[in-house]
Amino acid sequence: MKNYAMYIASLLIFGTNGVISAFIELTSEEIVCMRTLVGSAALILVMLAGRVKLDRLALRREAAKLIAAGVCLGVNWALLFEAYKLMSVSMATLTYYLAPVIVLLVSPLLLGEKQGARAYTGMAAAVAGLALAVGVGDTGVTGRGLLVGLGSACFYASLIIFNKKITGVSGLPLTVIEMAVAACVMTPYVLLTGGRIGFPADTAGTLALLTLCLVNTGLACFMYFSSMNRLPARAVALFGYVDPVSALIFSAIFLHESMGPVQLLGAALVFAGAAWGQGGAKAERAAGGRAPGL
Repeated sequence: MKNYAMYIASLLIFGTNGVISAFIELTSEEIVCMRTLVGSAALILVMLAGRVKLDRLALRREAAKLIAAGVCLGVNWALLFEAYKLMSVSMATLTYYLAPVIVLLVSPLLLGEKQGARAYTGMAAAVAGLALAVGVGDTGVTGRGLLVGLGSACFYASLIIFNKKITGVSGLPLTVIEMAVAACVMTPYVLLTGGRIGFPADTAGTLALLTLCLVNTGLACFMYFSSMNRLPARAVALFGYVDPVSALIFSAIFLHESMGPVQLLGAALVFAGAAWGQGGAKAERAAGGRAPGL
């Protein structure tokens, strides 16, 4: 239960990203770049202060997966924010969150975790709920936008899969390495697209960015990556939808953005689908089977 609580808590923290970002006068790419740079630097200081010991043998053994996961982290963020430019935020969000569907579909082959009908039913309900929650009015879909959005989903799914395959590397070193690699991806991306690296000119924006970097990136990513490796792919995929739906709820509460009955229904459907699909693991154990990864 501890790992489930940590994973869901990290997703809820991620859900406040939009609220905090509203107070930061930087482009999306610049915010993402600062998140990776400051977040990784802060976690390195925590490692040094805590004298965290590194398993050098495990790091060498898992080096390729760690680097690949870090690249996926940076590229998936970069593609997501590019998708926001090319089509509506709603459609970009929908395509991005096809990632959990991809994870659930490939988990039997790549992770050896067989899924039952209940898991797929829950996922279908979660996807339908997300579509209702974000709305699909003026989608502004273009071929390039759809390709970029699907690309972000594929890299997000790859990030989850690579992390599920990493063994012997504890949460803090794993998070630091992957975020540092993501910073190496995002920094040239921002500079090549004409952006700048630095804090906002105003105090409120600087404080908001520090919160985003230290809490919503450093702490939340540590919780996310630490718990993900200890959960079955089914849980990672289904509960992943807590992030976008909680973002809509927090925006409605703190930014006074409208959230009508249809969106509320969609949010309820997401959580119900996640609970139903994950409940299959309990049913399997009650029947004497074993849910993979539990």
